[in-house]
Amino acid sequence: MQVENGKSFPRNGKNDEQLRTVGRSAEVLELLVGEGALTLRDVQRRLGLGHSVAHRILQTWTALEYLSFNPETKVYRAGPKLMWVGAKVRTALNDPDLQARVTLVSDELGHTANVGILEGRVVVHVARSAVRQLLPFEVHAGSALPAHATAIGRVLLAHLPEARVRALYGEGAFAVYTENTIADLPTLLTDLAQVRRDGYAVALRMIETGIASAAVPLRDAEGRVVAALNAVGPTASFAPAEVRDRILPVLHRIAAAPIDLPPIFGGHRRREALGA
Repeated sequence: MQVENGKSFPRNGKNDEQLRTVGRSAEVLELLVGEGALTLRDVQRRLGLGHSVAHRILQTWTALEYLSFNPETKVYRAGPKLMWVGAKVRTALNDPDLQARVTLVSDELGHTANVGILEGRVVVHVARSAVRQLLPFEVHAGSALPAHATAIGRVLLAHLPEARVRALYGEGAFAVYTENTIADLPTLLTDLAQVRRDGYAVALRMIETGIASAAVPLRDAEGRVVAALNAVGPTASFAPAEVRDRILPVLHRIAAAPIDLPPIFGGHRRREALGA
């Protein structure tokens, strides 16, 4: 295990570097949210990043409108999408129903449980109940992971219109973490169709060779999928029979009742209608 800036990442060659890149990108956003306004040099100094790495991350988030840049002052600030995401995450982090559900999953299954929401190509964890398991890396409430490589992310992507998925993944390379990671758009679309039919997703060694998870959708009172609930643990604990006969029944039961989240969670169509 390697630790950078107080956060741990698994050691696994190229996979390790890709996970560190995701972590660095998330740290840049967290820093901008906390500080309000920073220059490129500020970000380099605060996070210990090289010039090219920091510049590439900042330029990427700016192009995606999560950050804004003032060319005169050379200052980066939170952009409209980041402010929208921040409002959603803060709301969900304080939701007692979501925390109660992940606690129930952990108590009944003995596995770590999370609730995640989808923001672009990443899943943001907004509720978490952790148990003592030997996992190669750790996430926490507020952490982000790539959607295509997780069970939660694939459940949420499966309930987007196909055109939206194509827009998200139609350009640029897929980050590949293991030999099981979905690596291209056609494979992803086929997988998401299967997830919709099944009503759940399983991720076996997709983001790390030692980790497996299963996830089911969480719906609001109008039946829209607005979040997903998972159980995650060592791969050896997620044999097909165990997932089918024990893990999924518990997840489906705990996810069955609608979740009561405010209108901000009404999905991408509502956000677009509001002009965000």
